Amino acid sequence: MNIKVHTMQKLLSLSVILVLLIGISLYSGYSSGQAEISYRTDIKPISERFPNLTGIDKVYWRGSTIGGDFGPTNYWMRGYVFLSQAAAAALKQDYAWENELIIPKLQYDFKGKLQHWSSSDDFDAYIKSSSYTGHFYFDQKQNVLYFDVER
Repeated sequence: MNIKVHTMQKLLSLSVILVLLIGISLYSGYSSGQAEISYRTDIKPISERFPNLTGIDKVYWRGSTIGGDFGPTNYWMRGYVFLSQAAAAALKQDYAWENELIIPKLQYDFKGKLQHWSSSDDFDAYIKSSSYTGHFYFDQKQNVLYFDVER
């Protein structure tokens, strides 16, 4: 009888360990439904979505879909667009910019330089179609735009 109890205890202990190991392995492979979001530097997706945006030197951005249901889904994009001197000069001249206090959700290493963001409703209306919500912000000292939009 004592041997049966001892054997049952071992089986119970092994079962608990097995359940824990299975749980840990399943949890380590668990995905919240969002793929790993990596930073992108390709200009084409930005210029295709915002065709009025010209003079792009480089971009640093990311995006993903919103939700996980089947069918058409919305997506978000946020990032930085580094402009040529000529493009930045045109933006400074063509639009009235108002200072904005924002903390971009997408961080970028500006090598210790502070950003001074400003916005323009007229620029937003020109640069993005009505199917997008969100804003573009302009750092006139560094000739860089930050955008945070959804569609």
